[in-house]
Amino acid sequence: MNQNLLTTSNPNISEILGNGRKYKVPAYQRDYSWDEDNWQDLWEDILESETTNQEHYLGAIVLQNINNNQYEIIDGQQRLATITLLILACIQKLKNLAQNNIQKEENEERVALLISRFIGEKSPVSLAYSSKLSLNKNNNLFFQEYLLTHKTPAKLFFIKTKDSNKLLYKGYEYFLKKVENKFQNDTGIAIAGFLEKTIAQKLRFIQVVVEDEYKAFLVFETLNSRGVGFSVSDLLKNYLFSLSKGEDLDITEEKWNLIIEIIGLNHFPTFLRHYWISRNNIVRQEHLYRVLRSHIKNLSDLYIFLDSLYESATFYNALNDPSDEMWKPHPKYKEIQKYLNILKIFNLKHHLPFLLISYEKLSLIFDKILEIVCIISFRNTIIGGYHGKNIEDEYNKTAKKIAKGEITTAKEIAISLKELYPTNNDFKNDFETKIIKTNDTISKKLVKYILLELEKDAEGAEEDWQSSEATIEHILPQNPTENWIEIFGKNVEKFIFRIGNYALLKQKHNNNAGNADYLEKFPFYEKSHYKTTQNLPINEWNPYLLEKRQEEFAKRATHIWKLDNYLQ
Repeated sequence: MNQNLLTTSNPNISEILGNGRKYKVPAYQRDYSWDEDNWQDLWEDILESETTNQEHYLGAIVLQNINNNQYEIIDGQQRLATITLLILACIQKLKNLAQNNIQKEENEERVALLISRFIGEKSPVSLAYSSKLSLNKNNNLFFQEYLLTHKTPAKLFFIKTKDSNKLLYKGYEYFLKKVENKFQNDTGIAIAGFLEKTIAQKLRFIQVVVEDEYKAFLVFETLNSRGVGFSVSDLLKNYLFSLSKGEDLDITEEKWNLIIEIIGLNHFPTFLRHYWISRNNIVRQEHLYRVLRSHIKNLSDLYIFLDSLYESATFYNALNDPSDEMWKPHPKYKEIQKYLNILKIFNLKHHLPFLLISYEKLSLIFDKILEIVCIISFRNTIIGGYHGKNIEDEYNKTAKKIAKGEITTAKEIAISLKELYPTNNDFKNDFETKIIKTNDTISKKLVKYILLELEKDAEGAEEDWQSSEATIEHILPQNPTENWIEIFGKNVEKFIFRIGNYALLKQKHNNNAGNADYLEKFPFYEKSHYKTTQNLPINEWNPYLLEKRQEEFAKRATHIWKLDNYLQ
């Protein structure tokens, strides 16, 4: 790596916290979020390190050098805060021993030395700690006033405080309990040894020190760090807030928090990328911060960006919720709801940036745009099984044309996306061999949707796949008997989840049919009010008849899922 970009080392905890440096979590980085699963993993790793006498790496900690011995923690604050909670728990155990007159003087001296080394110095005036670690603006006061001073919060205060502060205190209690259980009969020597020889010496970070937050992001690109999405959010937030001062900072914070509240922090990086590529060139997730920073250069840019992002956030959520109130004023509300429900069971994401800009620019024909996306997605991905960069590229090309006003009609959109639309012959061939395993709720809904669309084509009557009481019957059962295996052969499994092996039945008839032989099942098929089930052969069910039925379904599918009206 370029030496001008960063410096790296692999210090242990003693070298990080015991070297006179001070570390600060930037004010607007995310709150403390580790929970019991994280605490348990850390504790077990430490015990293993103690047992094996081997060093344990806690991953990368990325620091920005502010001045002299002052550093901001760009990444690693969760781990460093949690290690501090563990050290505080060990110190509290030693305090308890001293209070119980167990090696009182020795343990009081140990407490003083450990606090000075790992926690910070106490002011002789305020008696507050000048701590080595400071957390963000939501957590630091609680961290300093309660945890660093070993003060128990009042019950009412604890109820009203932020969830992240509750997690901090619960983490401290978790480690205190672990330390008390581990050192039940200790006089203080073993606890001090555990802190000194294991926690301080055996736990190491890969430490990366950078000059500024932008170079910190370049580090993430180079290291391909896990959790880079969250770091993108943190870095962008810090940069945006750095453009604001005074009242402007309050407004920026309010707008940012509204967007995060709508989208959720975990989903924000994906949304941010989708927002950007809905109107600009495709950019990879790890390059997004650099692109946005070059785009947002002043307060005016910042407000335009946040206002646009807020509007898109509301719509982005609605795209994933067909019942969202946002859709109801639309004159084609029912059609929009229908297509969004279909896309929901398709469980795809690559069309979302395209739909973002489509609704913003062409809301009056949004129902038709959704129909086009549903048909393309069904042919291309659900049946064709095509995934990859090409799909995102084609949607992006069309999205940019919509953003510029070069495309204004549904027909123009369909023509622009034609590369993603398999020919009738290709679609038919894909459908004839399609397997869809019904191992989860989404897949079952998908098969039900397909069968009811085929039924509508055969019968003419429309039955909504969401409210329908129909259930999916596997003609060749999922748990075939010996008789079935004799008919379908040793590779019977490859036929069970073929579309041609599925039929629609009411729940009662489905239960009665069970795993029985075909002739025993057929009376239930004959009674079914679904035409595609009634038309099953009378005497037998075998691989040839299954293939023939699926071929017939494939022929129908080519004129059920089609864009002819838009492409003519």
